Amino acid sequence: MMTASRPFGAPRNAVALVMVWLMLSVVATPLFQPVVLDEIEVVMTTETSWQGLEQPWSQYARTPTHNQTVPAHSPDGGPGTGSIDNMTSLATLENPVINWQVFSGQTESDAYGSVIGDFSQSVSASETASERCGEGTLFPVMISSEIVDSTRTSYLNIVSGNDAKIAWKVSLGATETIRSTPIIHDIDDDGFPEVIVTYDTQGAFNIDVWSPRLTCTEANWQTSGHSNELVWSYSDAEVRIGSPSPHWPTANSDHLAVTQPLLADLELDGTPEVIVALVDDPNNNPLVKVNAYSLTTAQPTEEEWSVSLDRGTHPSDPVWAQLDSTTSSVVLTTIDGESGNMWIWKIDGSTGSLDWERVAVQGTDSDADSPRLRLPGPIIVQLDQDSAPEMILTVPTDANGRTSGSGARFIGMELTSTTEVFNFRAQNGYADTQPMALDTDDDGIDDRLCWVTWYSEESFNFNRKGMLGCTDISDSTPVTEWTRDLQRGAGNDNDEIAASPPFWLDIDGEGTPEVLVGFGRRFWAFDGDTGASADINNAWSTPLSMPHRVWSAPAIADVDGDGHIDVLYG
Repeated sequence: MMTASRPFGAPRNAVALVMVWLMLSVVATPLFQPVVLDEIEVVMTTETSWQGLEQPWSQYARTPTHNQTVPAHSPDGGPGTGSIDNMTSLATLENPVINWQVFSGQTESDAYGSVIGDFSQSVSASETASERCGEGTLFPVMISSEIVDSTRTSYLNIVSGNDAKIAWKVSLGATETIRSTPIIHDIDDDGFPEVIVTYDTQGAFNIDVWSPRLTCTEANWQTSGHSNELVWSYSDAEVRIGSPSPHWPTANSDHLAVTQPLLADLELDGTPEVIVALVDDPNNNPLVKVNAYSLTTAQPTEEEWSVSLDRGTHPSDPVWAQLDSTTSSVVLTTIDGESGNMWIWKIDGSTGSLDWERVAVQGTDSDADSPRLRLPGPIIVQLDQDSAPEMILTVPTDANGRTSGSGARFIGMELTSTTEVFNFRAQNGYADTQPMALDTDDDGIDDRLCWVTWYSEESFNFNRKGMLGCTDISDSTPVTEWTRDLQRGAGNDNDEIAASPPFWLDIDGEGTPEVLVGFGRRFWAFDGDTGASADINNAWSTPLSMPHRVWSAPAIADVDGDGHIDVLYG
């Protein structure tokens, strides 16, 4: 589903299709000449390293650090009465409405993340058809599937940002449910971006690389007939990207614990690689592996490097950090599904050697039931004045179930040592997604952490509730500023798993930026200072109802090219 900001009294009509995209902002204007706005830089980079901002929102959480860098926006942004070409920032999400929805007959996209690409150079259209063929707009990329005779067939789709029409579609064949988010990247720098998809079939882990060519006429998009646009396909029968969850309700509702692929510049040479956390023999004797693959137009014959992690049954998403001008690292956690014990691993980006091996995470709980849905990965942040970044880990377990007081744990750690910076627990609930760090005073140091959890309200049913909180992490003893309960709205009990991470926007131009989150079948915004939705404006005083559950991480960009920020939820 896509949600957009409009001046009061001028809402857009929702298109009656099914997959909801809410949209914020990265700018592109006329096809072939996208406008580039300033980005909010969060991590140290070098002039030669690949930063991941060439595309509007190219991978899960947008950047390799998973800090969800949002495009430049403000309450005074947008074109106003002038030209979009002259904008310096996008208009913010002041008055949310559902802009369009896609995939009739399906509740939501399969992937746990949303991505948006600029495919303007890949579109072939006559001059008379250019306006109706997506000129000046961006293109969401998403996974859908259908089940016939107990066999799931998955599809890769590219959707036009202005009218939610399927512009390009290919079959990926019979697969497991594809929860891993596609990646958008121009592998050979020819101006035509590729789409990278990672998924499991019954017999193997797979990586597909597609180079879409979109054709549009006055009549319609040429949706089918693109099977010859597969650049290469790689498979490995020894590993899987999805593992059975130890949580009984999850395991018995056809949900695997799946990781998200990472696109990052491991050698700091300007060329990114794909990194994936996998499991060898996940059903019987799980061994976690992290594999890196080079990205060229030729199919790889083997991994760039592969490292085995001999503790834990389930890996988190991997993330990337640049430590100095010559060194990058991949970091992730693993958890033992039978004990709840966790470990943090730091891998040298260029060689794949283990810098940290079997470093136990302190403060874990005895829990034979985690991860519930998925294990959240670290996020890379800046917690002090030195040049090296830090990271924040998520321990997903709730020590006392639905009783308040001991929810999921969040740990700030140095990346150049194993020293803790802070350690605190959420008020209540399990964590199935990473938190969001925020620099509230613009001094370059993250001083607030906003998190979302969920818990069962009663022991004899599956009624669940979400909780969003923001904690001051500027001191070694963190203080939670505010918390808010989240109810799902319509839907069923499974909708009440908090799998979508929070993000921030400046909606009202006052004080701390607002915190937004999707939970259940609702989209919420809370004033950054008070936690009260009504303190933003009347439009946000109640949550926006969504036509499907919101499990995916959002993508934020100006999808339809009108100068207003949009939020896309799959």
